[in-house]
Amino acid sequence: MREMAVLGMLGALMFALKAAMMALPNIHPVAVFIIAGTIYFGWRMLYAVAVYVMLEGIVYGFGIWWISYLYIWPLLVCITMMFRKTRARLFWAVVAAVFGLCFGALCAIPYLISGGWAAGFSYWLSGIPFDIAHCVGNFAAVLVLLPVLLRVIEAASGKNGK
Repeated sequence: MREMAVLGMLGALMFALKAAMMALPNIHPVAVFIIAGTIYFGWRMLYAVAVYVMLEGIVYGFGIWWISYLYIWPLLVCITMMFRKTRARLFWAVVAAVFGLCFGALCAIPYLISGGWAAGFSYWLSGIPFDIAHCVGNFAAVLVLLPVLLRVIEAASGKNGK
C-alpha cells in the first residue's frame, strides 16, 4: 500500500516539477525520476509513469502530441530495466542524454503516421534545438540528482526496494 502511494506521488511530482520548470524548454527532471524509480521499483515504476502521462493529458489536453507519451516514457522504463543493475552515474547520465536527443524523433512518429513524411520530418527538424537542450538538461540532472533521488525514494518507501 505504501509503495503504491509513493509511486503515485512520484508520478505527480514529475508532473509538478516539469510544470514548475516550464520556463526552461525541455529541461526538466522527468528522465532522472523515471531512471531512479525504475532502478528502485523495477517494472512497478510504470504506475508512476501512468500517473504522469495522465496528468499531462488532463491538464494540457489529449492532443496528437500526447500519443507519443504513451510509448516514450514507458520506453525509458524498458531501457532502464535492461541496465538496472548498473549504478554508475555517468552511464545513466549518458543514457538520459541520448534519450533526450532522440526525444523529438520519437515524438514525431504520430505526426509521421497522421500527416506523412513531410509532417513527421518537419516536426522533428523544427524541434532539434529543443532536443539538444533536453540532452544537456537530462545529462546534468542525472549526473547531479540520481544518487540523491535514489536515497530519497528508498527513505520514502520505507524498505529496501527491488
